[in-house]
Amino acid sequence: MLFRARQPSWILTATIAGMPLWWALGTASFIWIIASVPMAWTLFRRTPIKAPPGFGLLLLFLGWVLVSASQAEGLRLISVGYRVALYFAAAILFLYIYNLSEEELPRARVLKLATLYFFYAIVGGYAAFIVGDLRFTSPMEYLLPGPVLENPLAQQLVRPTFAQSQDFLGPSLPRPTAPFVFTNEWGSGLGFLAPMVIAAWGVLGKRWQSCITLLALVAFVPIIISVNRGLWIAIIVGTIYGTILLATRGDTKYLRALLAAGLVCLVLTVASPLGGLIAARLANDHSNNSRLTIYEQTIDQIQDSPWIGFGAPRVNEDEPNKPAVGTHGQFWTVLYSHGIPGALLFVAFSLSIARRSLQGQDRAGVWLHVTVALVPVMMWFYDILNQPIFVIMLAAGTALRGVPRPSSSHDVDPVVGGASQLSPSQPTDTRTLVRTV
Repeated sequence: MLFRARQPSWILTATIAGMPLWWALGTASFIWIIASVPMAWTLFRRTPIKAPPGFGLLLLFLGWVLVSASQAEGLRLISVGYRVALYFAAAILFLYIYNLSEEELPRARVLKLATLYFFYAIVGGYAAFIVGDLRFTSPMEYLLPGPVLENPLAQQLVRPTFAQSQDFLGPSLPRPTAPFVFTNEWGSGLGFLAPMVIAAWGVLGKRWQSCITLLALVAFVPIIISVNRGLWIAIIVGTIYGTILLATRGDTKYLRALLAAGLVCLVLTVASPLGGLIAARLANDHSNNSRLTIYEQTIDQIQDSPWIGFGAPRVNEDEPNKPAVGTHGQFWTVLYSHGIPGALLFVAFSLSIARRSLQGQDRAGVWLHVTVALVPVMMWFYDILNQPIFVIMLAAGTALRGVPRPSSSHDVDPVVGGASQLSPSQPTDTRTLVRTV
């Protein structure tokens, strides 16, 4: 069963399994922050808290985030405070996952929950095609005071929307959002979840393998119709990278599956209108020009506050109808919000965790590493706040726990031990975090 209230992992299970409900209530953008409270309490009760080497970089980044938050004023306090809360909640999730044992939170359950999360997003994709950009007032929106809802971000976070309609390819196209807030967040979330779903396909047994194969076929249509190039890049790069890693270690199962999947995708593309949609999206440079303008504005304006940034993205004063300055890429968001030191700390932490997450891994662990390793690739064009950062921390915490011992493993994974594993990371506790930077 996915849900066992007596296990400390019930918090994670309730958060992910209940995501459609949290989305409908208007709380999906806050649910991870809310869940971090009982997670922190769970950690507090089992001190000392273990943390992997390199976690000190994340603590330094969080400290710099607090310093840059001093730049907020007026209604911007809402967006700055919200982003600060997301970062700290993500750090808590990371430690929570890392400190739970295999008995308390089996790796197999993490993969099942990731697959369920992916399934919800695909259902949201099909819902977007049926109801378009339908939105409704959520219970959370009714509860918030009027002054808070004057902040555009706050209003978007609590008003569930099935799609964002855009017409840059001609006819208005409903690009999926549910159970996320923005269409790019939907693409980012799927991109980071995909390697974990691939891991589940390889190690959870024949029943799950059959269900995930069917899910992958069904997912192809909304992934293409979303015309989300970043998502396409994430899936292609992540799949090829993970397959090569395993093939060099003698595991060719995914190589054969990749070739078969590629052939199926080719047939579906050529034999349907999807091929024309892909070609039209690749030929259209609408978002390229918009992104380049935002990046140029980010670089120009950060020179006014290079050390601590501006706390959060700001409205584009030159073109108010355009996206905010300091968006459309986590690197640019961090650079603009927290200055050059904040950007360097974020990149250093991302690279450190990506490198460490590959050590001592088996087949499933390699795919968890792929999710983490995608951050340095996708941070240039994808924001990872809100929900995607928690997917990343879920994968990182699980990967850094190492390969489950055969006596307690809930996976079915033949690629363990011997030459298939590298030397594992050694954990530390919070009393030595300063020395692990």
